[in-house]
Amino acid sequence: MGGPEPRKSRVSHNLHCDYISDLPDDLKHKIFSKLPIKDVVRTSILSSKWKDSWTSIPSLEFEEKSTSLAFDESSTESRLVKLVDNVLMVHYGPILKFKLVSKNPCNEAIGRWMHILSKNGIGCLELRYGGDEGCKIPSRLFSCDALKHVHLSGCIINVPQTFQGFKLLHALSLDRFHLTGFSIGNLASCCPLLEDLTLSRFVLQGCLHILAPNLISLNIRGEFHDLCLETPKLSSGSIYLNSRNRDYIKYSAAKAGKRSNITRALGYLHNIQKLNVDGNFIEYLAMGPIPENLPTIFNHLTEIFVFVCGSHQEEIAAALCLFKSAPNLKILHIEFREYEVEDQLQVQTFWKLEATEGCLFKCLKTVDILHVHYSVLIAESMLEFAKLVLSTSPVLEKLNIFDFVDASFFAELEDFPKLSKKSEVVSVMNDIRWLKL
Repeated sequence: MGGPEPRKSRVSHNLHCDYISDLPDDLKHKIFSKLPIKDVVRTSILSSKWKDSWTSIPSLEFEEKSTSLAFDESSTESRLVKLVDNVLMVHYGPILKFKLVSKNPCNEAIGRWMHILSKNGIGCLELRYGGDEGCKIPSRLFSCDALKHVHLSGCIINVPQTFQGFKLLHALSLDRFHLTGFSIGNLASCCPLLEDLTLSRFVLQGCLHILAPNLISLNIRGEFHDLCLETPKLSSGSIYLNSRNRDYIKYSAAKAGKRSNITRALGYLHNIQKLNVDGNFIEYLAMGPIPENLPTIFNHLTEIFVFVCGSHQEEIAAALCLFKSAPNLKILHIEFREYEVEDQLQVQTFWKLEATEGCLFKCLKTVDILHVHYSVLIAESMLEFAKLVLSTSPVLEKLNIFDFVDASFFAELEDFPKLSKKSEVVSVMNDIRWLKL
């Protein structure tokens, strides 16, 4: 008795078909880019046509975490070093990117690696060393004339006196570094196409002078005594002066009272659009005679982040000078801190006495006000600044007051005259809006 015949599938599967052998090289390289280097090497067993495919990949990335490599105490070299050596030995074709993340400085091996990379058109180099002992960067690095992006972390960099610069370099990032032979400024000026510069966790005894005519983005987080920026195209700048002993007060050129730090550091940023003044940098800027206005009007500056002592008259004056020089400011984020000053009574009323003259936020729309450590003195300064903003901002939309302790302290803002009819004052505590004035 015959029932209905089973329905045949419309799709015919060939179990013996090889779907991966004939993949194009560019697709293989995309697959390789998603895998740890040890897994990339293992793909050679997939097919005879994959046997040597990985040896031409343009991007090589080695990380101790991703490769589960640890230092071999019984050997003079780590297994990571051996892996890099073996890969470079059989690799052919250009190496456009080389990335190495390790706790071991690899001082003996880095020289031969740089020799190979310099002959293979290396365009992007990233070396990150996390140990206490810095990796000594060999002079061979400075003969890699095709470099476009460089990131060095935990490195000792001795620049040869004969170095003529990286002519194609667009981005340079130095973290936890010690530089000899060249100053940071000289290194930057030798890179005519440099657009992005990041300097972090460093100590410089002297002036950080950066001359970079094409620089667009600058991020600085470190310790220095003075700052001079000659970067006319800079559009985004973030500067965090980190100094526990505040040496810049002793060594700054403004200590004699003849030179203004704010003019020297920021006075000629003609194209700045976003500025972050963090750490002790506002105290540095407040040293020396503060001008009524800076020599350059920041017509393109629309966003400012500033960290200021609300009980320090000079810092408030420096902040006001900056605000006055930014007539098109739209977004302002200001954090208040406190340390001891000699005349607190005078400082408490400084926003009220001095700030209202000529400081009009014509384009300001959004303001965030918060404090690092709460005190009555800081709260009073925050309140006075909030009043200043409300009374001199005709298009203000929102003023946010964050993380204060006593809500009643700011209750008077509810009835305070506001120049903008659309302005809204919102109090925020622990990231939850709980009071709308």
